[in-house]
Amino acid sequence: MPSLQENTGIPLYVQVVREISSKIASGEYLPGQKIPPEFQLCQDFGVSRITIRQAIRVLVAEHALYTKRGKGTFVNPVKIKRRLPRLYSFSEDMRELGLEPTSKVLEQVSVPADEETAGLLALPDSDRLVSRISRVRKANNVPILIEKTYIPHYICPDLLEHDYEHVSLYRTLTEEYRIELDNAEEIYEVGLLTSSEAKELGCKRNQPAFSIQRLALRKDGRPVELTRAVGRGDLLRFSVELITSEVRFSRNVDISTLELPLDDSKA
Repeated sequence: MPSLQENTGIPLYVQVVREISSKIASGEYLPGQKIPPEFQLCQDFGVSRITIRQAIRVLVAEHALYTKRGKGTFVNPVKIKRRLPRLYSFSEDMRELGLEPTSKVLEQVSVPADEETAGLLALPDSDRLVSRISRVRKANNVPILIEKTYIPHYICPDLLEHDYEHVSLYRTLTEEYRIELDNAEEIYEVGLLTSSEAKELGCKRNQPAFSIQRLALRKDGRPVELTRAVGRGDLLRFSVELITSEVRFSRNVDISTLELPLDDSKA
């Protein structure tokens, strides 16, 4: 534990704030983890309990920590903030954030489409099959989303020959099938995680979640992808930029010091 400097003009509690923030950013203190109790922090930093409490109050106000009465102080999960964007790829977005994207495939199957899915994808009567790919999407091994993606069989008949734990679906559509997605509509709703969803995402049942439906089209207006996703409400946040009389969707990510740790304990 580094010693604090008393004659630098920087208050001791500010130095403690920086040290604890550094431990969160480095992954030494993990999201949801209880930090050491006050008396231990006093010993570690060589400061008074008043200084430690002042530092913790600052970190709680900054949403880096949260407290549970009678249980202690814990690291707050930091949300991935996304302004509603252009067409995006989960993998590309996570890499731009400095995070390592991975996927866990739950299923890759060819199934007959139900009436709603067939209608949204404008499937012809001659081929009502879709390729359904269900995946848990992760950033640094932290589960973020469960996605179920439906692709028309008549457009991509051999889609399921690839392993989408290690192959990008969008890259396959672009490079193998020469499909360019032009635009998409996304619908966001707020819901609660089911037991099975919570298990896959490492959360508690009935935790708040985003329910997202996305329909992507080619330049000719033909639907080519339908994705229904459930995202963790404690890790995702979306924003829209409004400008005078128009709504402008722009893509940017503000993650501050987000560094999701490598942690397989909840995967």
